[in-house]
Amino acid sequence: MERDRKLTALLCALILLLTAGCGAQKASADMQSVYEQMQRDLDMPEMIMVSEKRLVNVYGIDPETCVQGIFAVAADGLRVDEIWLIEARDDAAAEKLSSFAKSRAEQLCAETENYLPDQYKVAADARIIHKGRYVALFISPGADAMEKLFNSSIS
Repeated sequence: MERDRKLTALLCALILLLTAGCGAQKASADMQSVYEQMQRDLDMPEMIMVSEKRLVNVYGIDPETCVQGIFAVAADGLRVDEIWLIEARDDAAAEKLSSFAKSRAEQLCAETENYLPDQYKVAADARIIHKGRYVALFISPGADAMEKLFNSSIS
């Protein structure tokens, strides 16, 4: 009888352990914290946040496709620095956002190629990262360091 109770208790504990592990999901990376860490740790120009209206009208991005997102551009209008840190709602939204990021980088290249050759080089070296539901765009001389920080935050 005592042995049956111990066996039952052990089985119950095992079932709880297995069901807890099956339902566990990895917590989302906090894009605001990633951005703040970039500001602290990396040499970045002054940045301003892109308004929701501009996000829709200029970039064509529907904020409803994002669980969370940071969209920042250089405050100095002669710089092409731009950062997007996005967690998309689903894989399809992430794919679309990645496509928007590629188009944005191409647009900045076209705008600067003949007028701002140093900024053209920055835009031409844009980094677009798409991992699962996460998408990032880094247009900055510090894109390598930004990419490493982002990748370590979402892994």
